[in-house]
Amino acid sequence: MDGQALRSARSHRKLPAVRTLLVLFAALLSTAGPGMAQGTYHLELLDTAVLASRRITESSGVVPSALAPGVYWTHNDSRDGPYLYATDSTGRDLGAVRVVGAGARDWEDITAGSCLVAPGRCLYVGDMGDNKRQRRSIVVYRLREPAPPRSPADTLRVVPLLDSIVLAYPDRAHDAEALAVTRAGELLLVTKDRGGPAILFRASAARGDAPRLLRRIGALAMRTGLLTGRLATGAALSPDDALLAVRTYVSIHLFRLSGDSTFLPLTGASGMTIPVVEAQGEAVAFDGPDRLVLTSERGTSHHALLTRLRLVRTGP
Repeated sequence: MDGQALRSARSHRKLPAVRTLLVLFAALLSTAGPGMAQGTYHLELLDTAVLASRRITESSGVVPSALAPGVYWTHNDSRDGPYLYATDSTGRDLGAVRVVGAGARDWEDITAGSCLVAPGRCLYVGDMGDNKRQRRSIVVYRLREPAPPRSPADTLRVVPLLDSIVLAYPDRAHDAEALAVTRAGELLLVTKDRGGPAILFRASAARGDAPRLLRRIGALAMRTGLLTGRLATGAALSPDDALLAVRTYVSIHLFRLSGDSTFLPLTGASGMTIPVVEAQGEAVAFDGPDRLVLTSERGTSHHALLTRLRLVRTGP
């Protein structure tokens, strides 16, 4: 999580007002001209809920459970241990599961897909935050999805790792908070470097003990900038792998995969403005072909949110 600079920029203002201005500014940019058009998609707000668990202070990733429809997994970032928390669309506290064998230096995103190294569906947790750009390698933890807990007191369950995928960048250290996995077993990472574009990297998620080098695909066609809240904080693939959603603090950007190395932008450089004000929005996941779920940190509002949006296609 790289929110320190963003929070310090807001420290002498009333935070709700500043967040509202960021959303309004993002909306203004999205209509600034033909090159900024939102394309053939827009977002509709379905509902929003406050996350009830007091342990979820900085929800940095979210993914729907395949074992319990309506349940979502989330996690904190660098200020917690290796825990997954369960909730639902009303924000209920459904308990926690500890991931045995995993570290928790800076968990930033969670995604789900085929285990590849074993039968079934797995969760992939990206320990890849690097605010100071100093890490020589990052880790993606792979584990079978556990049965979700059922109540606030249900916190003693554990799940073991299947393995750890160690990754290194081909150029230099990057901060990254956005992770997805394709049905073919490719990991996709999007960087959150404050001084440059959002860069897409990919690597195989196949079994292998040796560290593997990420392959740079290129900069995504999306506007980035710290002062406007446009830093990539989460990513998700649609169930058919056709769409990649990348979120910032104020916007969601859609890309379509062309071949195995090019993502075509569908929503313009400014993306689609998120129609709700979050303290610090970090996570996004597809919850079906046309629905997105977002989560945010508590921030100074002391309310972490879970928001569901409908993705509406309005053109060919």
